[in-house]
Amino acid sequence: MQEITIKINPSVYEHIMFFLQSLPKNLIDIETQNKTPISKEPSTKAFGLLKGRIKDPVAWQREIREESDRDIYESFKK
Repeated sequence: MQEITIKINPSVYEHIMFFLQSLPKNLIDIETQNKTPISKEPSTKAFGLLKGRIKDPVAWQREIREESDRDIYESFKK
């Protein structure tokens, strides 16, 4: 038997597996690997990007929310 390894987009995974499983069992042996394991520890990379730039995180969040609320209000006025 020949061996192939493929990486596919999750959107086509079911279609590919359906096709492979429809082939005769004596001609194909399907082995699947789970997705890349996800670390249970929170990632600190994103926090590092903003570290030191935001003096008051609570005020920053409030400002972001106010901007979002203002944008939503403006879209309703139209």
